[in-house]
Amino acid sequence: MRYGMCTDIATATRDRVEYALLERIKEAGFDYVEFPLMMIETLSDEDFEFLLKELERLDLKCDCSCNYFPGRIKVTGPEANKEIIDAYLDKAMGRAKRMGVKKIVFGSNNSRNLPEGYPLEKGYDDFCRTLTESCIPYCRKYGIYIVLEPIRHTSTNIMITLKDGEYVQKRVNQPEVMLLADLMHMMYNDEDMNDLREAKPVLRHVHICEKDRLLPEDGYSEELFKGLQILKEIGYDETISFEAKGGTGPDSLKKALIQLKKHFEQ
Repeated sequence: MRYGMCTDIATATRDRVEYALLERIKEAGFDYVEFPLMMIETLSDEDFEFLLKELERLDLKCDCSCNYFPGRIKVTGPEANKEIIDAYLDKAMGRAKRMGVKKIVFGSNNSRNLPEGYPLEKGYDDFCRTLTESCIPYCRKYGIYIVLEPIRHTSTNIMITLKDGEYVQKRVNQPEVMLLADLMHMMYNDEDMNDLREAKPVLRHVHICEKDRLLPEDGYSEELFKGLQILKEIGYDETISFEAKGGTGPDSLKKALIQLKKHFEQ
């Protein structure tokens, strides 16, 4: 198991790198940091090169990246434009490769959400077309794969549940497209955590936090514990990241990581 920390929720500086947070992540003992790809793509060349040097200095890996697409780039519906999508992917995924990213989370609810009245099945057609015609070719070019992220029903209107994510993964049926389970979204959807068992063959990444993006550092809610226990029972041994706020104190990240490792390793 490799343990990571997402920066997208833990910092207020969503449009740039917060280097003090990177220091905290490293000091807490995490294996990797998970940056939003859409933020990485917007960095100037100078800022990006500086980031690479800082990651090398800290010896901090970047196994995963989240936030695949910014909301301004639509991947479904009448505004989806393959040329715009491809230009973004070439730059963003080229940078991801240089950072050592192996997998990218395809959540991006504002990018994939369907316009009001747009047929759901047509939306899935669009989504799968973007995956097949744009995402997968760039995955192959840069040696990276995608993990699909189902997102709670209050934030998206397509690919909401883990079973929805399995539907898309099976429909595309390519090794460059796998699945993520975000236990917080599952809790908000009232999904059965036992669905993780069926998803195991294609499950390659997990996001965790309590509801309201709280960092679990002093025990787990009943729902979150059940999900983590099932992951342990099925022998999940891939990457797992906190996608949460920074906690209540200076030692919060370390406490959360120690608690999570103890759960899986005892």
